[in-house]
Amino acid sequence: MKRIALTGATGFVGGHLLKELLTRGFQVNALTRRPQHPINNVNWINADLGDQAALKELCANADIIINVAGLVKAMNKQDFLKANSVAVSNILGAINPDNKPDHFIQISSLAAREPHLSDYAVSKFMGEEELKNNDLSLNWTIIRPPGIYGPGDTETLKIFKMVKSGLAIFPGNRKNRVSWIHVSDLVNSIITTFENERFFSQILEVDDGQLGGYTHEYFYNTAASIMQVSPLKITTPKFILKSAGHINTISGRIFGYSPMLSAKKVNEICHPDWVCNPHMCIPSDNNIIEYDLEEGLKQTLDWYKKNEYI
Repeated sequence: MKRIALTGATGFVGGHLLKELLTRGFQVNALTRRPQHPINNVNWINADLGDQAALKELCANADIIINVAGLVKAMNKQDFLKANSVAVSNILGAINPDNKPDHFIQISSLAAREPHLSDYAVSKFMGEEELKNNDLSLNWTIIRPPGIYGPGDTETLKIFKMVKSGLAIFPGNRKNRVSWIHVSDLVNSIITTFENERFFSQILEVDDGQLGGYTHEYFYNTAASIMQVSPLKITTPKFILKSAGHINTISGRIFGYSPMLSAKKVNEICHPDWVCNPHMCIPSDNNIIEYDLEEGLKQTLDWYKKNEYI
């Protein structure tokens, strides 16, 4: 059976991917910063993405490398670049040219499409460039997910809790459009690309197949309908979010934490078009999408309730 080298295996997407890989019988080398309980067919490697010796062990004899690891919040641009761009270079540097993987898959972000918007966006874009310009002649695929939700996702949990409390707060403009994908469908999309020449040297934007995506308002309305509540709808102007972002950044520097909302992040959040390009999506004839938005949010809410998050 094929051996997979996987980073980010303990995160939201990586955890779901690891579980599915094992279900399908793959052997996995998985990088982790913290000790993990033993799992059959998983070789845990305790290190970070700056440890070249560990990365060489990670990549050794791997048929496919999947880099899921990355930061979505950081103290500064340098930290974003280290996690989302330099890390890709480090993995490439750990590959033995005489024993190359058959395929390198980089899990990027739709934000990489607009690198001028935020430090996060440019760091994901530069990570893509590292892979595209590698000097190992690797077969590569870059996958840009949009909004991801599903069991275990803490960001969607915040939305459900807010809606349950009676509020629906929209960033910038409630008519801004976003594509979404359930984490299980993202995992299936990733596995579909494995060693498939059709997807070599391609940047893929993967979503649930809804052309034009969804407005923020539609997403919140769907969540509210599922929970059978009618929240008060409030649109927060971009300039207010910017002010909050500046305050968060200053507070983060003073108290030593990485804020999710910064002034630059507001540019990204308030961007009007985070809709996947249908011409860059995996063709629908692959039959990999199981969840539409309503069904996926229902399943996610059921998981939150079962695990007493709501």
